[in-house]
Amino acid sequence: MSIINRIVGGTNKQRALLIRLRESSKPVMIYGAGVYAYVLKRFLAANGITVAVVMVDAAYKREDAFMGLMVTTTEETAGQLADYHVVVGITNYPLSVDKLAKLGATEIHVIDIPDYLNMPNAFMDMEFVKEHRDQFDQALGLFADDLSRETYIAAINTKINENLDYIKPHVRPDNLYFPATEFPLRQDEVLLDVGGFTGDTVREFHSLTEGRYAKIISLEPDEENFGKLLATIKTLGLSKVLPLKIGAWDERATLRFAPKEMHIDNQITDDGAQQINVDTIDSILSGLGGSVTLIKLDINGAEYRALSGARETLRKHRPQIVVRLHRKEDFFRLPILLNKLAPDIKLYLRQRSFMSMMVVLYGVFDSTF
Repeated sequence: MSIINRIVGGTNKQRALLIRLRESSKPVMIYGAGVYAYVLKRFLAANGITVAVVMVDAAYKREDAFMGLMVTTTEETAGQLADYHVVVGITNYPLSVDKLAKLGATEIHVIDIPDYLNMPNAFMDMEFVKEHRDQFDQALGLFADDLSRETYIAAINTKINENLDYIKPHVRPDNLYFPATEFPLRQDEVLLDVGGFTGDTVREFHSLTEGRYAKIISLEPDEENFGKLLATIKTLGLSKVLPLKIGAWDERATLRFAPKEMHIDNQITDDGAQQINVDTIDSILSGLGGSVTLIKLDINGAEYRALSGARETLRKHRPQIVVRLHRKEDFFRLPILLNKLAPDIKLYLRQRSFMSMMVVLYGVFDSTF
């Protein structure tokens, strides 16, 4: 059966909600002040919606302001919640919705941001799936288990309809890149961290393995983030981490780069204000004269180009792959590419949180474990 028979094109209630929030005289509040709240504020602004205030639990309040907005606490504001549209800015929204309702909020909204690269537009539509139905069917047939296939179909339905009900039954909460329940880490891992950012992955990997790994090679091309990556390594006192100020691509080049406020949504663009240096994973590792057992890629839509430059690495070293899906084309082209580069790789798809952007593709070789 073609995937097109499993895709539902219904009424997009989220778009109607955005119009309602934009036209309402009641102020909008975001509950949460973390990464998702940052992306949510940008998404709302892109849709013409002004946020009045940010609210957090007192135990999580770190600053008096968040992205230029006053930060209040649930303890201070509980009696006034009915006066606001409260938009959940926390990925574990089911618990948050229940909590807000008990505190007296009457207008509680969950808004899914499919990804931050294309806001305010929808991630994909039915016409895109129809146009690429053969590639979607091919990708669906490459997954190694039923949960991956069901997650794939549910994720596409969620993206098209902007309705989290489709993906909710398939959520398997765990560590985003290095799950404890599946694809376990070994004690001698050599991690290639593609998208080192400020050292968040280095910190997590070091903690999860309790320092029992062989090496981490962390690639971060942005000047500011690279400085923070170095600071993280120094603060943690890590001796087995090699930071490199370079990005992964399918050729050696200098590219334009557009940094954003919190840098989580930086991306390569033709008109970017900065320049970054990039090279292939094959070339980078060849220059180091070593091998890797695990590659994590989370580089805001550049994952396909980066993996295209890892042909020899996959052939020689057969590392486990962990990759975020940031672009609509990646839903079919990344599984197809990995299968082309390594026909015996087994592919799994998992939804790691209740928001649709947290879908992760894993590639595993039988000989990995």
